[in-house]
Amino acid sequence: MKAPLLSLLLVLLLLWGGRAGAQSKVLYEQTRLESVSISSFTDTDLGNLARELGYDNHNRSGKLVLPVEFEQREKITREGTQLVLYAAVQNVRVREQVLYRDFDFADVLTPSSLKAKVQLLGREDKVLQTFEVTGKTLREDGATVLVQTSVQDTSAFQGYKLRVVEKKLSYSGENYSALRNRLALLKQYQEADIRLAQFTRDLQTINPNDLEYLPAHKDRLQKLERELDQLVDSRMERELGLNRRDPLQLRRRVKELDHAFRERHAALDQMWARLPEIYYNRGLELALNGNSRAGRDFFERALQANPAFAPAHLQLARLDYKAGYLKEASQRIRELLNRMQVDPETYRFGQELALDIQNEYVRNGEQLNNQGKYQQALEQFEEARDFCRGISSLRCRPELWEEGIVFAKNGLYDNLLQSGKQALNQKNLVQAEKLAKEAQQYARNNKTAIDSDAAASALLRDVQQQMYLGHMTKGRQALQTKQYAVALEAFEKGKTLASDYSLTPQPDADKLIRQAARPVIMEKITQGQLQASANKLPQARTIASEVTNLQIRYGLVNDKELDGKFRALSQGIFSQECANAQATYDQHLQRAMQYSQERKFALAAAELDKAVAAAQQNGGCAISSATAQTELDRIDAPAFYQEQLQKASQLISQNKVAEAVTVYQEAGRQFETDRVGAFGLVHEALLPYAQRQENKAFMAEVARFSSANGDAAGAIELVKKLAALKYTKYNLNQLQEQVGQHLATRDAQANPKADYKQLANTYTNGSKDLKKLNKAYQKQFKKLT
Repeated sequence: MKAPLLSLLLVLLLLWGGRAGAQSKVLYEQTRLESVSISSFTDTDLGNLARELGYDNHNRSGKLVLPVEFEQREKITREGTQLVLYAAVQNVRVREQVLYRDFDFADVLTPSSLKAKVQLLGREDKVLQTFEVTGKTLREDGATVLVQTSVQDTSAFQGYKLRVVEKKLSYSGENYSALRNRLALLKQYQEADIRLAQFTRDLQTINPNDLEYLPAHKDRLQKLERELDQLVDSRMERELGLNRRDPLQLRRRVKELDHAFRERHAALDQMWARLPEIYYNRGLELALNGNSRAGRDFFERALQANPAFAPAHLQLARLDYKAGYLKEASQRIRELLNRMQVDPETYRFGQELALDIQNEYVRNGEQLNNQGKYQQALEQFEEARDFCRGISSLRCRPELWEEGIVFAKNGLYDNLLQSGKQALNQKNLVQAEKLAKEAQQYARNNKTAIDSDAAASALLRDVQQQMYLGHMTKGRQALQTKQYAVALEAFEKGKTLASDYSLTPQPDADKLIRQAARPVIMEKITQGQLQASANKLPQARTIASEVTNLQIRYGLVNDKELDGKFRALSQGIFSQECANAQATYDQHLQRAMQYSQERKFALAAAELDKAVAAAQQNGGCAISSATAQTELDRIDAPAFYQEQLQKASQLISQNKVAEAVTVYQEAGRQFETDRVGAFGLVHEALLPYAQRQENKAFMAEVARFSSANGDAAGAIELVKKLAALKYTKYNLNQLQEQVGQHLATRDAQANPKADYKQLANTYTNGSKDLKKLNKAYQKQFKKLT
């Protein structure tokens, strides 16, 4: 128990002693204020900067001397055997103002770079080590570190010191950039002074009482306000210190001018608010004195100032009404009464004007009706109706326009009828038909105004009767000149018209149409016979169908001559069909016999099937198919065998390799069972058949099949060939494993105590390509035994 406590105490003492030894001790520390003077006469960079501020530097009297002061801190700390040295400067500044055009430039003329040497002093202030400091950028905020490093010291000396010597403050590109930016801001400041004076002059030109140019004055004032907002930006205020020194009183003057702008803006707004009323009163005065054009101009000016100024809309509508522009007046007064917020007096006058506009539309319509201008009259009455209904607060009197609309529509209907009758009298039947149909449709579309379309229907019937007579006359003339197709077409049109319009047909109309139809049908039969003779049977059948329909349509079914001609056409089509069927049968039979001689029994069987089908599909032709059927029975076995081989090839092309092996094996068994060899065919064994194939997957499947069925040599041979053919590594390795397992399984079942390693080497014969097979064989054999 005591031993562990003593060990713990010893460890604690060692840790405390090490920690105490590691504590730092300040050997030397000093902070003092240093100052230097920099003359533009001797310092080139300061000379260039001073020249920008107007100092010539040609002699010592024109020089710029800057008293620069800064704080300098030095410190030495001991940490064990290390002396930690630290030296820095901070708060570098020019002690006096450097005024240029009443602005202090001391901050931009403060040096920005320092060069010095830091010396470590030992006994009797002997320099032990010197640290060079070159081109050190002075920080504006915080300390600029000159040296911060450690020095190895194992002595017990405690009087080390640091000394900074050969200090030289200088200027860099930052000073040049800062000076140029400050001068640019000073220039902007002076230009702002000039612009402020111009603003004051511009403001005097903006007169709220100048009504003609009031909009322009508003736009000008808004532009001046935007420019004034951007005149003195925050950067100028901050970097020039305008809150401390503003020699031109720029900030005060901006505020005063901004206040003046606001006052002028308020005056313009006040005048703008009164502007519509001012323009309106002026326009009303001019209009009452008979100067309507000038009054209109002032009313429109009032609306430019305030688009919702209702009294101006009312006066413009009134001027349009008096000038005869009813559409413009109605649109304006509708907008006024429906959408605007108006005072009671304007609203009352607006309603009175609306009734006047409605009555004017009605008067115009009545006048146009009296002149027989019914379409224009109808438009005026409809305008009156739509205008009145378009104003919700207006009390409409429909009787004012309804009677006029009825009168105008009947007038339009009568005009159509008169024009149609005139065209009929002039034998212009096309135009007469067109007008009669228009009149009929117009009457039906306007039943509330027109009682009946009987007059239009009667006119249309008279027109169709004349057109009927014209068709019948044309048909008789064509019949006399033996133009039977033309005659039949004309008689058909006449028949259609008589049926559609309930016309009275001519007594001999049916007889005439049959007289024209009979030779037309005869001609069609002749065309059908020519098509059948040319072996164009589809066309011939189509014509025969048309002939049958025409006979039924025109009541010529029992015509003996037509019937005889049609039977001849049908017989010709049938004979040609039988000849075609016999030719087809013979062609397929001949091709089949040729295939049989060439031992292409599958192709021969397909041709024989087609030959038998050609005979059976044309049973009425009495075509004997005995020869084809006999040959088909004879070659059934070899044909089926070859079909199986074709099926196997197709399965291989589809990559269905397992099914292909099964089908090929079945074909081989059928070859033996049905003695297909007697037909001169030879069945190839599965292994050589597989070796001839290009499908590597099929070869691999045959290898698996062979190994599973004891053909080790064949399986090994296929595996070797696949390796030579660069079969994919993954698939080849998998195949070798499967073949090796199959062979090992059969051998283990036959002789479990056999030397499996020797057997595996016997199969692979030391081939590197069969390493996977060898390994799989041994693993499977051991697993089973």
